Amino acid sequence: LKEGKWSEAIPQFQKALAIAPDSETYSNLGTAYFFLKRYDESVKMYEKAVQIAPNDETLVGNLGDAYRWSGHSDQAAAAYDKAISLAFQQLQVNPRSAGAMGDLALYYAKKGAAQNALQYITQARTINPDDVYLVYSEAQVKALVGTPEDALKALKAALAKGYPAQEAWNDPELQKLQALPQFSQLVNEYSKKNH
Repeated sequence: LKEGKWSEAIPQFQKALAIAPDSETYSNLGTAYFFLKRYDESVKMYEKAVQIAPNDETLVGNLGDAYRWSGHSDQAAAAYDKAISLAFQQLQVNPRSAGAMGDLALYYAKKGAAQNALQYITQARTINPDDVYLVYSEAQVKALVGTPEDALKALKAALAKGYPAQEAWNDPELQKLQALPQFSQLVNEYSKKNH
């Protein structure tokens, strides 16, 4: 999955689910479908994951993404609202959870609330500046709120820290960046470095 070999990962996840169904495996299978742009199948897997773990903020957020990209904007908005609520519950337990803040930033960016998105990604990166996933989340947030230069800078930093170039290449959240020649140069450069 992390190597970007989504088609190869699918039968492995299906075998694992046949042996022992669990939310994480359903989510991973949903992610494989998502990156293959098979959004309707992705929705089904994320829905199963959320049925098993309804209070897992990440799974609910993933379901929101799958709904959004499969054209179900009302369901996506409801899922993002629930994910935001669950992330705030995490922050009540740990007010310095950079992961929860990074997730909040993404949910707000995907809902079009740029100011909230930028506030939370800045806070998350201040708390944990070296987390590669937060650096990548910053690239996504900046792409979604329409600051492509800043997004490219964050993407370069994430790739330099080892974030999988193949995932960036296929990430629909980076669509606006993918049209820029700098994006191709950057991802190609790190695809070669990381192999």
